[in-house]
Formats: sequence, structure tokens, C-alpha cells
Amino acid sequence: MSVSIPDLCEELKPYVGRSERTDLGIMRKEAFQRFAIAADNLNPIFFEPEAARAAGYSDTIAPPLFLSAVRNWQVGPPQDSLRPDGTTSHEFAFLPLEGMRIMGGGQDLELHAPVTDGTRVSMELRLEGVELKQGRSGDLLLIKVIQIYRDADDRPLVTCRETFIAR
Repeated sequence: MSVSIPDLCEELKPYVGRSERTDLGIMRKEAFQRFAIAADNLNPIFFEPEAARAAGYSDTIAPPLFLSAVRNWQVGPPQDSLRPDGTTSHEFAFLPLEGMRIMGGGQDLELHAPVTDGTRVSMELRLEGVELKQGRSGDLLLIKVIQIYRDADDRPLVTCRETFIAR
């Protein structure tokens, strides 16, 4: 069954402004160091406490893109449970996007504070807007979300404004 993109746009409009907050757990240096290695960013402030302290941090820190780059904080489903675009239903948990293919359309980051080993992080995902567009191959949706990552004291760590394209 094919999803009508104009109908889905109308169905999503009441969700604008709605948000969901998720506890992502305690960040561990091994996770953000694996991310740094995978990104080929071997800056010593991600690996060596002395280098991080010399740069003004209390300990090694996570690379700036670490929080916003992780698409799913769960263990993850088996491959045959992924949607056709490779995403999971957890990524847009409260939005009715079943049957849609989602791809990134850009993000704007505001970095507030570093993430260190042991930092408990939560993420608020809020739908900021949805817009029907006409592409060369037909209708598509621009879905604008904001993700605010906070520490246990509710201080912002990263604000990520992101656009997704849905077909």
C-alpha cells in the first residue's frame, strides 16, 4: 500500500510542537573514542586526559558530532527489522512515518558544553515543522526537528536542528 505524501503531511501537522524526551544513559569514553577512531579524528583531547586538561577540559571529551551522529541509542534491531531506508522505528518514535523512506537533509549544530566520561545524557526530540514540496520525481516532505541533548542537571550540551526528506 502506497502512502499519500500530501495526506501524510496533513496527518503530521498536529504533531508540530510535540516532543519526546529519552534518557540516553551514561556516556562512556570508550564509545566516544570508538567514534573518534571511526571518524579518523585522533585529536589527543578525545584520548588523553592530560591533553584534555591542557586544553581546559576536566577530562577527555567526546568529539563534537558524537551525540548528533548516533542515530539509535538502543542495541538495535536485527537487519530484517530495519525499515527500507535503514532506519528504525525508534528514531521518530512518536511520528507516524511508517512506509516512508527517510534521508538526511542537513543539520545545524550549536555546541554548548563538552561531554565527558560518565555524563548522563537525555535527548528531547521535537517536531518543528513539516512542509510538502514538489521534487523532480514527485511529492516529498521536509520534516524539521530539533534535538536538544542535556546533562543530568538539565544543562544543554548540544542543540541539533535537522531537516529530513521523506518520500
